[in-house]
Amino acid sequence: MNSKKFIKLASESGLEASEITITKNTNFSFSLFHSEIDSYSVSTTSKILARGIFNGKIGTATTEKDDATTSSFLIDTIKTAASLNEKEEKPIIFKGSKKYHKKNVYSKTLEEWKAEDKLALLHKLEEKLKSLDPRVSEVQVEYSENSSEESFSNSYGLNLKNKGNYFYIYGSVVVKDGDEIKSGGDIFLDSDPYKFDLDKFATKIVSDAVSLLHGTPIKNKKYKAVLSPDVVSSLLNALLSSCSAEAVQKHSSLLEGKLNTQVLSKKITIDEKPLTKNCFFTYFDDEGVACENKRVFDKGVLKTYFYNLETAAKDGVESTGNGSRSGSKIGISFSNIVLKPGKLTQDELFAKIKNGVYITDISGLHAGLNPQSGDFSLQSEGYHVVDGKKAGPLTLITIAGNLFKVFNDVIAIGNDHKLTLSSNDVPSLAVKNIAVNS
Repeated sequence: MNSKKFIKLASESGLEASEITITKNTNFSFSLFHSEIDSYSVSTTSKILARGIFNGKIGTATTEKDDATTSSFLIDTIKTAASLNEKEEKPIIFKGSKKYHKKNVYSKTLEEWKAEDKLALLHKLEEKLKSLDPRVSEVQVEYSENSSEESFSNSYGLNLKNKGNYFYIYGSVVVKDGDEIKSGGDIFLDSDPYKFDLDKFATKIVSDAVSLLHGTPIKNKKYKAVLSPDVVSSLLNALLSSCSAEAVQKHSSLLEGKLNTQVLSKKITIDEKPLTKNCFFTYFDDEGVACENKRVFDKGVLKTYFYNLETAAKDGVESTGNGSRSGSKIGISFSNIVLKPGKLTQDELFAKIKNGVYITDISGLHAGLNPQSGDFSLQSEGYHVVDGKKAGPLTLITIAGNLFKVFNDVIAIGNDHKLTLSSNDVPSLAVKNIAVNS
């Protein structure tokens, strides 16, 4: 679709201002099971999203259809939506930021990687996983690749484009010892195929799964704990949702009125770094506002909320570039969150807590967290920590606590930071206590 023609027609049709976003996503994925291709998929999806101001109100339209009638359809839909809009806030189509930090993060190496080489790699990974331990009874491996293009234009002459691609490899095993069965898996995510270390990846998957066999119970009480990067990432996402200016303005955030006050442990410093050159890089948000790296918590002190244009206007501040489209609504999101790592290895964190638990996985956060209080109760997996060392696995447990208390009760921070699928780059944390129930 020609964005210039849409904007010209929108102006001629009586829209006071307009914008259009065109996205294209291509996904290629396949998996192996018992050495045969278990699933295979290639898909390309395109979406056109437009907004405009008509009679002082904003309207939104979206379509996947792109032909001679698309521009007229979008404009008519915008007018209809605007006429039904009862919001009192002044509508905003953003004119543009002073500076944008564009980077090329598209990997030509990934684009040129042949499909037959990807398939050969999965076969090799499958064989490696099978060979590492006789207790491995089942193996599944998957490859998935995504490339995306986005263009953003508006009637003020703003034209922005972003293009990126990445892949992930997933491996999982089922291990069996007698009547006991456990499973384990891991994901490697990057845009550079040469960074993938097959032997290291496979060894970790199998050793992690085997290490879960023959778990033992633990007495129900509060323990010192080391939380893995994956666990820290999940809890951090829940915590940072309270930094949304929309939640603050609706009085549903636990951080309301907490700007420039000590909220977390002084050991905790958190940044949002959308300009990091990785597969989550973005230099403009869904409203065309330039993204900037920013400090969210500085030694536990809350330094900013996340704003889009509407919430920023309400508070008389500038948008922080966190506008995020969800359907017809512009909400707030964050990406590339970085929790500043410490200097201790994970083994040194175990030594620090001496006796306690190591929590490696949590589930049910969507149902097990009370967003109004920050209290949570979650099914978990992990290990005993005895005399400063990681010991045997725990039987299925539940951990309970409070988000803010967890991030206040920090004993030490690890140096084992990891980029997770949720775009967080976080290390392990050692915390003073967490309630554990078998």
